[in-house]
Amino acid sequence: MKCFLSGIRVVPAVVAGFLLSVWVEVPAVAQPAGAVGAPTYRGIYLDEFTTILGNSPREDSVLQWCVGNGFNAISLYDLHKVMVRKTGQDSLARFIRKARVDYGISQVAAVRGISRDFVQMVQYDSSRTEPMERFTAYNLENEWWNNGSECNFDCYARILELMQQKARRGSPPRIREAYIGWFINPARQEAKQAGTLVRMLDRILVHAYRKVPEFEYLRERFTYLGKEAQKQNRTLDVIVLFSAEPEFMADYYQVKGKNRTFEEAYRDMVSQFEKADFEGKRNIRLIGYQLFAYSFARTARPRIVAR
Repeated sequence: MKCFLSGIRVVPAVVAGFLLSVWVEVPAVAQPAGAVGAPTYRGIYLDEFTTILGNSPREDSVLQWCVGNGFNAISLYDLHKVMVRKTGQDSLARFIRKARVDYGISQVAAVRGISRDFVQMVQYDSSRTEPMERFTAYNLENEWWNNGSECNFDCYARILELMQQKARRGSPPRIREAYIGWFINPARQEAKQAGTLVRMLDRILVHAYRKVPEFEYLRERFTYLGKEAQKQNRTLDVIVLFSAEPEFMADYYQVKGKNRTFEEAYRDMVSQFEKADFEGKRNIRLIGYQLFAYSFARTARPRIVAR
């Protein structure tokens, strides 16, 4: 049995007046079942977003760097500061349109943490008559495993359910995604927590916060997610989340360190994943990688790749 996956190639192209190396899809090619193809998702969090938004030269510099380094998806932080004024929302709409239309960024995610945030996102998206000014994904970032009694998994699941409802009502529906750390708080509910996530989300970002790509760090969480996906008769899209922070993979990426590219980190992880054997593996589909975060990643690899 074979499955068909689109290939990805780097080609020179003019983007917003700059000649850059960009990533494009090429016709599908046959691959063995279970193989992981080229990453269709290559994302990065834009931190300190309020220092970027509304400053056109800085916006262009950030987006040029993202495209030049192969990213096709961005996830926006600090929206609670942006959304409080109409002027901020208008600036946000112009930025999203610029990213999607001028720079070819295919996905823009709103990173939010509590229920009312997603009510706000629906209000924003509904107010934009131009589809290219809207978000394509809603991302729940609320670290229930670190929250203690303030908001355990049951609390988190209620936020997740509301996000799911709001995302589904979008036109078109928004992609539902979340970043996860550990299946705790409360303990010994790994299967229940994994099952809830698989049922409510389109894709999951699983953090791999180590100094080098290390699949063993992910194996247990992948097993729980894969087993629950199997029970629900679905294949779960998973994104590997790396960190370019100094305590994690900064040296791995740094030009003056190990000098590995963002793509190389993912390729290394894919190689380890393909060699691994664990229950539920056939129900996990790796679709790409995410970087935390722009400020750290650009410090490690400041150059805009161009031809």
